[in-house]
Amino acid sequence: MDLLQHARELYATGRMHDALEAAQAACDRAPKDSQAWTLLGRVSRHIGLPAASDDAFRRACALDDGLALPYRVTLERFRALVDEVTAALPDDVRSRLDATPVQVQVIPTAEQVRAGVDPDALTDASQGTLVLFQVNHENRSVGEAALRALVTRSLTDG
Repeated sequence: MDLLQHARELYATGRMHDALEAAQAACDRAPKDSQAWTLLGRVSRHIGLPAASDDAFRRACALDDGLALPYRVTLERFRALVDEVTAALPDDVRSRLDATPVQVQVIPTAEQVRAGVDPDALTDASQGTLVLFQVNHENRSVGEAALRALVTRSLTDG
């Protein structure tokens, strides 16, 4: 089995430390593979290694002009952004959200992933609460405007 694919499967099943080892090995074996570095960046965030994650994302972007660095904000800023977006939503959408509590979580836990939540999911509404995952929103955003737009989409589609 391909090492990168193996790392992806471990990551998708919540075996984050094993996924980290496999992703690191994939990067060692193919140091010019931007996909390997991107996966290493995502896995590193999941296990609490933000500096290593940022380094891996920088390496991926250096290898592929089509990639952009994730836009990072503090947890407080992300919560404030969610509140700002919520306040600006149309009345019908806000009233729908009033019936569903909205929470912010940094990233899906390994336990949530093992229970079926995609480790890269933007949201999870499986427990009657709409949970927005900060890091996964950041990973897909290149700036404040993109982050705001993605949060808006998550709240309206979630």
